[in-house]
Amino acid sequence: MGDIGKDGAKCVQNPPTSPLQKGGTGGFGVRSARSEVRKQPTPHVFTYRRVVERLVDNGMEGALLDAACLMEAASGLPRWQFILDPEQSIPSDRSYLLESMLSRREAREPIAYILGVKEFWSLPLTVGHDVLIPRPETETLVEAVLEKVRSGPASQLALTIVDLGTGCGAIALALAVEMPHALVYAIDRSLGACRIARRNIEALGLTSRVHCVQGDLLEPLRTIDAGGGCDLIVSNPPYIPSGACGALSPEIAAYEPVEAIDGGPDGLRYHRRIIEEAPAYLREGGWLTLEVGDGQAPDVMELVRKTEGFGPAGVRQDVAGRDRVVFAPRRGRAHG
Repeated sequence: MGDIGKDGAKCVQNPPTSPLQKGGTGGFGVRSARSEVRKQPTPHVFTYRRVVERLVDNGMEGALLDAACLMEAASGLPRWQFILDPEQSIPSDRSYLLESMLSRREAREPIAYILGVKEFWSLPLTVGHDVLIPRPETETLVEAVLEKVRSGPASQLALTIVDLGTGCGAIALALAVEMPHALVYAIDRSLGACRIARRNIEALGLTSRVHCVQGDLLEPLRTIDAGGGCDLIVSNPPYIPSGACGALSPEIAAYEPVEAIDGGPDGLRYHRRIIEEAPAYLREGGWLTLEVGDGQAPDVMELVRKTEGFGPAGVRQDVAGRDRVVFAPRRGRAHG
């Protein structure tokens, strides 16, 4: 599922200090620019200053970065030009495109969907409304897997990896890039998600090693020849309790796919299924690695403890100090 905080966009680096930032947000002299934009549909309306004011006027957090990203995408000009010169306007033939983008952001659509791209593990990934937007916190899962693999005897082997609920393919592709000898199966039950994942696989030139398969969790492995089992099963499953989904921010509740968010009554519906079924497909010494939500790590570790076939579970924290990933080794032989 990933972190449910503010959505991100491809341009995630900190922008250079803008003249607009002097004196903090209150120094913008913020006023409603919406009516002014409509009355004066000229290219001069779309300056960085005006776009920031319009986003702030509509209650958008992160207006400085959002404005820079949207202006860069609409104009084709580097965003730093607008940040350093807040009065520079975009070319007149790009004004209508920027107006459309701004209207979508004002409606609280995540900027990653507007731009159609999100960076994960330094990889530019296509995203759309069929997939959850990858969050930086999910990179903790990738780090945990790489740490386990590189510290073990299988570090130089051609491993078989299964990514359950792959979405846009973020985790599968990050692991494939870091492990050039690995064979990766990216599984998702959503046809739309599989289409986006395959597009990203092709864009990164990884079609020979990353295979996207449509299906429900581990079910496709019953027919896939994975060489007698797999070495790693990873997943960022839906983990928001059903009753809490409606309280999420509009960017999430109104735009991101509910099936990628809703984890059942306690948020652990899919964790239970994966933990129960994974031992049959993991080779001895393989690892199960799962992302979890805030406060869920103890319950997930207890599920692992009660499941025959796993060794002691461990946990890894994200950069904010929250328990984010639970991992456990396979003990015994796989049956897949």
